[in-house]
Parts: sequence; structure tokens; C-alpha cells
Amino acid sequence: MSIETVDSIGYVVALEGTKIRVNLLEGHKGQLASHRRGVSSVSQPGDLIGLDAGTNLVVARVTDMAFVDPDKAHTSNVGTMNVTDTPLRQLIAYSIGYVYQDGASRKFISESWKLPTLGAKAIPLSSDYLETIYGVNEDEKESTIELGRDSRTKTTKINVGLNSLLSRHLAVLGSTGYGKSNFNALLSQRIREKFKSSRLVIFDINGEYADAFIGQARVKETILGSVPIPSPDIFDGRHPVYHRIPYQAFGYAGLIKLLRPSDKTQLPALRNALKSLHMVCAGNNGTILTGETIPPSTTQNWFELVDDCRQDGQEQLSKWLMKLRSNSLGHFPTWPPFKALANLVAEFGCQAFMPNGTSKRDAFSYGNVLPLVKIIQQLVDDPRFNNVVNLSGGQAINNPTAMWGEEIEKEVDYIFGKKSGEVQDWDVHIINLKNIADDHSPMILGSLLEMYADVLFKRGQDKNYPTMLLLEEAHHYLRDPFSEESAQLKAYERLAKEGRKFNCSLLVSTQRPSELSSTVLAMCSNWISLRLTNERDINALRHAIENGNEHTLSEISGLPRGDAIGFGSAFNIPIRFSIDEAKPKPKSSDAAFASIWS
Repeated sequence: MSIETVDSIGYVVALEGTKIRVNLLEGHKGQLASHRRGVSSVSQPGDLIGLDAGTNLVVARVTDMAFVDPDKAHTSNVGTMNVTDTPLRQLIAYSIGYVYQDGASRKFISESWKLPTLGAKAIPLSSDYLETIYGVNEDEKESTIELGRDSRTKTTKINVGLNSLLSRHLAVLGSTGYGKSNFNALLSQRIREKFKSSRLVIFDINGEYADAFIGQARVKETILGSVPIPSPDIFDGRHPVYHRIPYQAFGYAGLIKLLRPSDKTQLPALRNALKSLHMVCAGNNGTILTGETIPPSTTQNWFELVDDCRQDGQEQLSKWLMKLRSNSLGHFPTWPPFKALANLVAEFGCQAFMPNGTSKRDAFSYGNVLPLVKIIQQLVDDPRFNNVVNLSGGQAINNPTAMWGEEIEKEVDYIFGKKSGEVQDWDVHIINLKNIADDHSPMILGSLLEMYADVLFKRGQDKNYPTMLLLEEAHHYLRDPFSEESAQLKAYERLAKEGRKFNCSLLVSTQRPSELSSTVLAMCSNWISLRLTNERDINALRHAIENGNEHTLSEISGLPRGDAIGFGSAFNIPIRFSIDEAKPKPKSSDAAFASIWS
């Protein structure tokens, strides 16, 4: 559609920086303007209009509309002295870019410095111009994902380039019930449809995403907890695999972060305990033992490790702890139970030396490590923790020097997928987290991300398969529950900062951005915001985005269900659009109170 063939709706009367004032023609009094391709909305806040600038068409976003006294503006009879008493209607708009002709195609440049001349005519924008403005870069034409249609006309498809959307991380924000889960499911489905070799890992807090993939191959659902059940080749949503995380998969550093010992007394005891785990085993009646065979005897010498500072057998304590510290005992073939940590911490922490050179179990020293011993025992006795984390031990120890790394690698391969070049039996892995208690979420899920980050960065850039990690309800675990005690860099923050270099893309979905790690939110270069009403949440978004557009932010609190505003590096300009419906839908609908209660 040529500019010359479109009827003008008004003309430019003032330029104030990027602020443009447009007087509407007397014949145009409605909200819509017609053209060859239909009608376009032109006078509502948020509408886009075109302004003739010679070889370019300046695009401006309407922010205000008002009556202006005729003695302060041009009348419809330009060039005469005739001034009527009828006030003129005036639009206030801001330049957001321009469209130019590049051979047979049009291109849009998102720069606000180009302005029209005084008197330039204003025109409505047809769908072909809107497709250019909302479109993607030429090099991503073949790798686009359709998200929905523009909210105003419902005629223009909103597409984004996959690389631009995922390479810099994506945040999906919105209050509960406004369509976050539908958008996440839709995006995942359309990525799978178009990119057959994609790999998606979904942290599903409420167990709602399995329904969105029913009938598809190479989809796997794992419920953290309970007993494993074989799953069919075609995903039906009814045969999940049950999995418990082996406690040793948290790793040496991960277990220290999980148990959070005090620095002076508890941390040294815990470090010695972790370094000695491969040299202890479970005995009868829940005892924890260490032992050795001294040639030529073939009989094993045993020593019981206790967690209660009893006086029995303390004469031999110093000798055995010295052997454990020096790593001079042989390793057992399997991992001991998690409770062995409590016994080792108690023994290393309560040891006190006598004047004659022997040692004993000292009650005062034991009191320093007792809080840590109780934490370990509470986790062992907590059925919610025990249901998700396998505390029994029993897995094989092949090489004591590499035992921690091997366990972490195996768990990362299972949860997040194997490295490039290795056979993988799924493309979508739904991690159902419904069994994890809220107070355990930051610990357990933070530790899972810690494992992933550790392996991701060790593998290097070339060995990591490109993976999108969808973190649903991320405010539950992308935060540090002990933030007031620690300023250390969290694994998820390192993933947000450096993960893109190692082929990891984060999709962070939350209804409370104000409770999310500010570092993670700031590292997202693309945002899809559904309705947010809490002022703290809107402020968190305002501080995170590079260029806070107040008009865009003011719209967020009034968005209807299913509408969103997309902005960031994947979008030429902030776009309000209606999200398509995912088919099949995730299990995230509202309760039908009226029909059920009738």
C-alpha cells in the first residue's frame, strides 16, 4: 500500500523533541480510519500512526488526545484568516522509528531521532505496514515462532525470531490466572513443532504441563519422589517416571550449602566428614562403622562411630579419626546412608585431647556441633525430604577420587540431558515438583541448578547441547532463603549471567517478580508481561528493563486475561498482543465453583 493512496487523517502542527502534535481533519471524528486493506484504530492511547517524511514513513505511538482552542492551532482552512469557534481535536504522539523501502521489501528501524516536517500528513497504518513494524530481522525469517495476534486489530500475526528470543533469556510475568502457563505451553509446543531437535527441560511446580504434551513422542515426565514405573514410548500423561535424587549428587560443595554449617567449629567437622564418607559403612541396627584389615590377618577390625558423645570406646577414637583424616583406610564399595554424616560430624567435632596425649569425647566441644548434627537428623526423619531425596545410599563407589563428580554428572545427565553427541531418549523432560515442600524448594531446586551449572561450565561451550530451561513459579526457588546470612554468588545467578555462552537459555516464569532474584531478572533481555497489579512487582520490572517505557508499564496493570505486552531484544517495539491458545492446554484452568456446587 503506497502512502500516496492513503487518505490523510490529519497533519503535524508541532515538534517538541520526539513529541509530535497532530491536528485531526474536520472530517475525521471517529476512533477508526479506513483504507484499502480495511480499518485501523488511530486515536486511542497506544495506537500507531504513520507520518510522511519523504522517502521514509515515521511511525509514532499515540499517548494522548485532547481538544485545542482554534486560536492556538491551525484550522481546517489552512492559509486563510478564517478562524472558527469549533475547537480542534489534537493527537499527541511520540516517534518510535521509521519504515523505509529496501528494494522490493520494507524495513523498520527502531530509532526515535527521525521526525516528520511541519505540515506532514498523518495516515493510518494498514496490516502490511504493521507486519513490517512488528516483524523480525531478515536473517531470522526462517526461524520464527508465532505467539499470537496484535490486540487492537486482531489481524497482524506477532512473530519472533527464536535466536533473539532465547539467546538472552526470557522472563514471563503475570498474576495468577492470567495466562502464564498457557503462554509457556504454547511456546514449548511451537518450538517442538518447528524445531524437531529442540531440547526442553520444564520445572513444573504444580504438575500442570504434562497435559500439554499428551500424544507426543520423546516426552518424559519425572515426578521427584517415590517408586519408579516404566513409561510408554508415546506420552499419555498417565505413566510418569518416579525419581529420587541421591543425596551424594548434591556434591561436596552442594551439601555444605545445603547444611549451612557455622564457619568456626561446624564447617571443619563437616568437611572432614564429607572427605571420609567413602571409608564408612552401615552396620547392623542402624550403626555406622569404619574398619580396616591389617595383614597378615584377614579379619576386619571395626570401630563404631556414634552421634551422641557417649564415653564407650573413646580410647580408640583418636587413632581412627587420624586414619580417616589421612585417608589411609580403604574405601567401601557403596555409598553409606546420609545419616553417617551426623555420626562423622559428631566424632570430628567432639574430640578433645588429654594431657597424656590420648583423646576423649568432650561434651563442651560436642555442644558446638550438636545443632548441625540435629539438622542432619531432622532431614533424615523428615518424610517430605526423604520422599524426594534418596538418603539410603547403596550406590556403587568406583573411584573415590572422582566419586563426587561422577554422581553429579549422572544426575545432570538424567535431569537436564546428556552432552552433545551422546544418545538422548527424550526431547522434552517435565520435572514434576509437586511433592517438594515449599520450605525445601530453594534448597533442593537451588542444588539441582547448582549441579547443572557445575557440569555445564566444566563441559565447555562445544560439548553442551542447546537447552531451554523453563523455570515455572521461579520465585519459589530463584531466591536465597538465607540471603541475610550470605552474599555468595548463587548458581542460578551464574547461569543467568553466563549460561547463554554455554548453550543454556532460561525461561523464567513468575507471578511475583519482586520476590525473584534481581540479578536473574536483570539478565533477561526479553519480557512477556501479562497482567501485574502489585506496585512492588511493577517496580521490579521497571528497574530490570533497560529503557523503562512508562506508558508500556502503565498498561500492564489493566491487561485482560490472555493479553500480554512483549518487549526486549526480540521485539522492534513494545507490542501488546493476544496470546494464542495452547492445544492441548496445560492443566491450569480455574475451578468451576458454580457448576460443581449446584
